[in-house]
Amino acid sequence: MSFRLEDKIILHISDRLKIKNIIKINTGIKLYPSRKISSIYFDNKYLDMFKDSEEGSLPRKKIRIRSYPEQKNNTFNLETKITSVEGKFKKSEKITDSQQKNFLINGIFDSSYGLCKKIVQVSYDREYWLVKGARITIDHNVNYENPINQNNLVDNESLIIEIKSIKNIINVQNLLSNILPLQKQRFSKYCEGINKIYNQNYKQRLSY
Repeated sequence: MSFRLEDKIILHISDRLKIKNIIKINTGIKLYPSRKISSIYFDNKYLDMFKDSEEGSLPRKKIRIRSYPEQKNNTFNLETKITSVEGKFKKSEKITDSQQKNFLINGIFDSSYGLCKKIVQVSYDREYWLVKGARITIDHNVNYENPINQNNLVDNESLIIEIKSIKNIINVQNLLSNILPLQKQRFSKYCEGINKIYNQNYKQRLSY
């Protein structure tokens, strides 16, 4: 099990060129081609994962099926993101198309949250960079969709920066303070989707 440091910074789409220039000036390397990502999130009927995330409760989970719909050979991954007192880590396993369809119809049983059904789908465009030992992703064109009735909301204004590291924690902290002197935020695409799609008045955006 590998714990990782993960920080997020939310900017306006107009800052995209500035951020990419900062990355390139600091010898950033593009890790992979840009691609579209789609994640279908699951939760129980009480939305306990959503509430735990908004409240910052520990431990907590998010369960999702992630895919890459524009790739020729699309794959499906069942992912569980766990945040505990010790840190954050993610479990991921490849699943077949038939398994994915079964989970979408029947739900996923979790030992902590019980039966969890599909609740919101989030898709977006992502760029991948490596800077000073840390992986930086840049997300934009975020679409939040109700997977039951396909009602959706598109966010073309937000730029979501995620900085992740497993080994080079000091490098990540230096990167945040020296290269990207911006305010970090607690932000979850899943929670944002619930708030936007279901009009949940349960926001608790904490800066630290």
